[in-house]
Amino acid sequence: MAIGQNLHLSFLLEWWRAVLRALGLSGLVTGSTEAMSAQNPQSASMLQRIDFSRLHVDIDAFLNPYLPPPPWRHLPQPISRFFGYRKTLAPKPLGNLVIAFWSLIGVFCGVLVVAEVSEHIPSFQAHHAPIIVASFGAAAVLEFSAIESPFAQPRNAVLSQILASFVGVAIGKLFALNENAHSMPQVGGALACAITTAIMTITNTVHPPAGATALLAVTQSYDVGWYLILIMLLGCVLMQAVALVINNIQRRFPIYWWTPQSLERPKPDDTESAREAKEGSVASVQTNDTFPGVPTHIVIEKGSVMLPDNVTVTEQEMVVLKRISERL
Repeated sequence: MAIGQNLHLSFLLEWWRAVLRALGLSGLVTGSTEAMSAQNPQSASMLQRIDFSRLHVDIDAFLNPYLPPPPWRHLPQPISRFFGYRKTLAPKPLGNLVIAFWSLIGVFCGVLVVAEVSEHIPSFQAHHAPIIVASFGAAAVLEFSAIESPFAQPRNAVLSQILASFVGVAIGKLFALNENAHSMPQVGGALACAITTAIMTITNTVHPPAGATALLAVTQSYDVGWYLILIMLLGCVLMQAVALVINNIQRRFPIYWWTPQSLERPKPDDTESAREAKEGSVASVQTNDTFPGVPTHIVIEKGSVMLPDNVTVTEQEMVVLKRISERL
C-alpha cells in the first residue's frame, strides 16, 4: 500500500514539474513538503514543496521570439529620430526647466488634440461620449513629463487603456443585469480597477491612468458602452503621435516600443563564430599560463576596451562597452 501511494505521489510530482517546465517555471520547486513528509516519511526524499510566492509568468519569454525588431534603423535619420531611434548615445541630460517647458507644450497639445478630434466624430457624440476621458489627463503627464518611465512607453500606454476599457465596460454590463448590483457602481468600479491592475501586472503593461479608465467605465460611462474601447484607442494613438513629435525635439521618446530587451535575431554566421570562440576559450581557461601585456580581466579606458581571451562578447555588448569608454 505504501509503495502504491509513493508511486502515486511521485507521478503527481513529475506531472507538476512537467507543467512548470512547459510554462518556464521549473525553478519554483524548492524544499520538501513538511506535512506530507510527516505523514509518509518514506517519500520525504522525493517530494518537494512548491513555493507559490515565487510564481512568475514572463509573457515576454513567449512573445518576444515571434516579434520582429523595430524597423526604424532602416529609415532616414531625420525620420527615424521621431520614432525614438538613435545611432549615437542618448541625448545629454536636461535640466528640469527644459523638461517643464516641453511638458507644458506637450500636455497642452496632447490633451487638446484628443479632445478636438473626439468632439468632431459623429458616432462618438451619438453615444454621448465625453469631450475627453479624464484618465487622458494623467496619461499626458506620463507621456510628456516622465517619458523615460516604463509606464509611459507605447506598449503600456496603449494596451493598458484598451484592456481597461474592455474590462470596465464588461463589468458595467454585468452589473446592469441585476437591479441591486446596478445601484452599487462603487463596487463594480472597484472590481474593474482591481481586475485591470492584475491583468496589467501579468502582461507587463502597467499604466496607472488605465486604472482610472476602468473605474470611470463603470461609474460614469453607461451610455457609451463598447464605444469606449474605440474612444480610448483613438485617444491613445493621437496622444502617442503628438508625443513622438514633441518629445523627440530635444529629448528621446520612446525608450523602447515593446520591450527593453533586444529583439534582434543572431545571424547564423555570428552564432557559429561565437560558438567557435567559446570553444577556443575553453582551452585558454584550462591553462594557468599568463602572458605579459595580455589582460586577465576586462579593462575599460578612455577610447579603448581590452578583453581577456576567455571572454566572448556579442557585437551589441561591445558597442555598449565602447560607449562607456567614450564617456570616461
